[in-house]
Amino acid sequence: MAAVRLPFPGTEFGSCNEPCNHVNCKQTEDMSETECKYCHKKIGYETRFYILDGKVLVHASCHEETIEKEKKEQVAL
Repeated sequence: MAAVRLPFPGTEFGSCNEPCNHVNCKQTEDMSETECKYCHKKIGYETRFYILDGKVLVHASCHEETIEKEKKEQVAL
């Protein structure tokens, strides 16, 4: 699984810097405003994140921390 980042609006690969009607720009904005399943903070821009099960967005750092914690708990058993 590869983490992705949303580029800042107005940058080379980012969405438009001004309000527009582009579908891709709206999708990018919606994704950036989505709350991480773990920490409940917005995904934001230029932050690594994963899309789990094709729809759940989580910060990569939150997900990786959870995976490591689960591994340690398994070893402790």
